[in-house]
Amino acid sequence: MAEGATHRVIDTNGIKMHIAEMGSGGPTVVLLHGFPETWYTWRFQLKALADAGFHAVAPDLRGYGLTECPRDSSGNFKLTPVDLVGDIVGLIYALGGDPVFVVGHDVGAFTGWNLCRMRPDLVRAYASLGIPLGGFRVPPEEGFYVNRFGVPGRAEKDFARFDTATVLKNIYTLFCRSELQIAGPDEEIMDLVTTSDAIPSWLTEDFIKVQSELYEKSGFECPLYFTYRDNRRKFELMAPWINMPVTSRCLYIIGKDDYVRKFPGLEEYVTGGGMKRDVPNLVDVAVLPGGHFVEEDSPEEVNSLLIHFFKE
Repeated sequence: MAEGATHRVIDTNGIKMHIAEMGSGGPTVVLLHGFPETWYTWRFQLKALADAGFHAVAPDLRGYGLTECPRDSSGNFKLTPVDLVGDIVGLIYALGGDPVFVVGHDVGAFTGWNLCRMRPDLVRAYASLGIPLGGFRVPPEEGFYVNRFGVPGRAEKDFARFDTATVLKNIYTLFCRSELQIAGPDEEIMDLVTTSDAIPSWLTEDFIKVQSELYEKSGFECPLYFTYRDNRRKFELMAPWINMPVTSRCLYIIGKDDYVRKFPGLEEYVTGGGMKRDVPNLVDVAVLPGGHFVEEDSPEEVNSLLIHFFKE
C-alpha cells in the first residue's frame, strides 16, 4: 500500500465510499481514477501533493475496490454520470464543502469534466489526464476492446479463463500499447496479450497484488458497466449539460504514446482549436513521455505539472 496514506469510509450520495488520504491543512486535491484502476493508481501523486502542502484524496469510485455500488429496483446498477458526479459532490461536502482541485484519468476524467459542468462552484481548477472534453469518437471496429467490453457478459466470460491477477496484468499490458487494441473475429481481448509484450517497470508484482485484492472484493461486472455499458442512456441523462463549455481553469496532460491519441478526431480537437473553444480557460496541453498511464510512466513530471498548476 502507499506508505503514509490513511484510509477511511465516508457516506456520500447514498453509498459508502472508501478514500485514501495524505497531507492535511492545505487545499484539497481529489484524484479520480480510471479502469482498471483504484485509488492505488495515485500513490505517487498522493505523496508528492502532500509533500507540497496539499491535502490529497483518492477515492475508490463507485463499484470499484472498497466503494459500494447499489442496484435499483430492477436489479440494475445505480450507476449513471449524474450518480458519479453526485458521489464526488458528496465527498467534497464530507471533506468540508470548500471548492477543491480535481484530477481525473481515463474514465475518471469524464466524471471530472462533468463535475466542472454541473458544479463549477466546487472546482478550483481541473487537470485531465488522457481524456479531453470531447471531440473524438470510439473506433468503430467490432473487435475494438471498448466495443467488446460493452457487450454484457462477454468480457466476464473472457476474464473467467484466468485468475484476477492475470486479468489485470493483461489489461494493463494491453493499455500500455501505443496502438489500438483490436481483436479478430475468432479472438477475445485477453488473447491479444503475448508473453513477448513489454511490461513497464511500474507494473510490479506488488502493484498487481494490491489491485487484485481490491478487484477480488469488487469483481469486474460493476467497473465494466461503469466504463463501457449503457452509454446511450448515459448520454441522454447528460443532455442538459453536454454542450456547456467548461469555464474552470484546466490543464490537459497526455502521454506521447497513449493509444487514445489514435481515436478518430482526438488530435484535431486538441490541437486544432476545438478544445480551447470548449474550455476557454485551458492553460496548457502537456505531452509527456509514456503511454496511457502517464501518471505511472512519468510520475515526477506529472507531479511537477500538477503542483505548479494548482499553486498558480
